[in-house]
Amino acid sequence: MAKSRGVRGAASWCAIAALFYLLVRSLLYAGVGALLGLIQPGASMAKPIGFSDSTISILQLFIGIGAIAIPLWCMLRFTRLESRDLRILLPAPWSPAFCLPVFLGVANVANLGGALLSSALGIENTSSILPSGGLELVLQFLVLCVMPAVMEELFFRGALQGLLRPCGSAVAIFGPALLFALLHLDPIQGLTALVCSVFLGWLAERSGSILPGILLHFTNNCIAFFSLYLRFYASNNVSFAVELFLLLFFPLFSLWLLYHARQQGFRFSAGLRPGVDVLGVFTSPAYSLTVVFLLVYTIFLSH
Repeated sequence: MAKSRGVRGAASWCAIAALFYLLVRSLLYAGVGALLGLIQPGASMAKPIGFSDSTISILQLFIGIGAIAIPLWCMLRFTRLESRDLRILLPAPWSPAFCLPVFLGVANVANLGGALLSSALGIENTSSILPSGGLELVLQFLVLCVMPAVMEELFFRGALQGLLRPCGSAVAIFGPALLFALLHLDPIQGLTALVCSVFLGWLAERSGSILPGILLHFTNNCIAFFSLYLRFYASNNVSFAVELFLLLFFPLFSLWLLYHARQQGFRFSAGLRPGVDVLGVFTSPAYSLTVVFLLVYTIFLSH
């Protein structure tokens, strides 16, 4: 009973933090866009007329970091979350040679599923054009690869998972993972984000640290960044060959690794904390309403 009451409170704080993150990010975008408009009439973050790509990338970094740093500070200040709950420490022994390929396999299976779903629903896949090189490309690398890997793991696998951890590993993994997926506000990206987030949450529980998850998240972002760059600047044959290799190699290799690991007695549930059932987060009205709101908002934006 105590854990049931605890999960309602922790899930409610997670939901509030997720909505606050969305609000802060929107306000920062609006505020920075308004500032650009004052400096250069007609300019905004969506249409940065008169501003260099480097300037916009730096502003994107500021927005991305601020959108997480502000809610994180508030959680540390006003909830029972403490800095040690973030688990920014050296991990227990873990196997990068196993976890990284399996994670990339899971991510690519989810990417393939998202692509098939996108095709079935007739959703056009649009990607921002990357700079060809120079400082602009370096800054975009920081925006798309480094900053999300560090800040998102700190917020979702650190803070939100830290709030739910006393209620058990299952609910601590699933609760933040679902919010992380829905906050992408895109049904295709959300599918990949949910699958990857569950794996990263599991790894944080097993290793006792968010550092391995940051490494895996960063590696996946780098591969996606590299593939996107090839799509714009390499021949179609090269780009297609690389993407096909990624979609086939990592899922097949991860299946091989999982088969041999299972033969040796590996179990994903080993070492996880018992506790509330995974669906216990929905006993929180605030969490349930937040999930519904984000779903409706995502559908609205998709039309």
